[in-house]
Amino acid sequence: MNSAAFQSGSVVRRGGGRPGRRAVSGAGPVLVTGAASGIGRHFALTYARRGVPVAALDIDAEGLAGLPGHPCLHAFPCDVSDATVLDRTVQEAEAVIGTPNRVVHSAGIARVGRLLTQPLADIERLTRVNYLGSVQVARATVPWMAGAGGGGLIIVASIAGWVPMTSVGAYSASKAAVVAMAEVLARECAGSGVRVVCVCPPAVETPLLTRMQRDHPDVVSDAPGILPEEVLRAAERGLVKGRTLVFPGRGTTMLWRARRLAPLQVTRLLEAVLLKRTSAGRAAGGAPGSALGDASDRGRAAS
Repeated sequence: MNSAAFQSGSVVRRGGGRPGRRAVSGAGPVLVTGAASGIGRHFALTYARRGVPVAALDIDAEGLAGLPGHPCLHAFPCDVSDATVLDRTVQEAEAVIGTPNRVVHSAGIARVGRLLTQPLADIERLTRVNYLGSVQVARATVPWMAGAGGGGLIIVASIAGWVPMTSVGAYSASKAAVVAMAEVLARECAGSGVRVVCVCPPAVETPLLTRMQRDHPDVVSDAPGILPEEVLRAAERGLVKGRTLVFPGRGTTMLWRARRLAPLQVTRLLEAVLLKRTSAGRAAGGAPGSALGDASDRGRAAS
């Protein structure tokens, strides 16, 4: 099934089942992108250990090969930024695990740099993987779920999509595009049986966060992030409650609300805290930190 299943701006649902029932059951097959590391890895292993068939997708074939062996876990090397490869891989996965009733899109990348000097190739890659990759995953999987009676699409975005910071401007912009896309998609899927949840976490404890803290101590805070399990719990609660946006982590929802009410003030406050912490770190002879660290897991979707 492909985008032809979309008619008149909405998804056409085929098959029985009350809209949303299949989305929240979590009992059927699951497809996870960015499954070789971080948040995507945690989702894939958690569902497999629940006895659910899982298709684990990632561009990192070596990382997929390093996943713990489990009879419910099936690895499929795939670059989500390549629509042709993604469509073919989703069809191959469907033939192995069946039509997924849940899709977790965690694949993405991060690049640090100031907008006027960051290589244009980096900015283009961020857009192609983070935003267009999200669009392509939705186009490749939502019609399948709708045709089977429904399902749930979990998209991992970032609080950085709501609270932009210097030195990660292109990344923030790509995640803001993902958030907007998810909100529109949720409306377009109304009545299809497919629920869309966009998860916007703060820093998450992943290997990527550790690398960014090491490589960019002046940008990425050395404070510990939340655990991937918190992201999973928030996403599943969002599916059950029918929420499109969820904000795991203490204070994340408050930060989102404050940003909506006073965007410039909140951004300036965070920048001031960043400068204060950086100065304090240098004065103490330690590594400088930031007020807002790596805001989501990239799932090692691309190098």
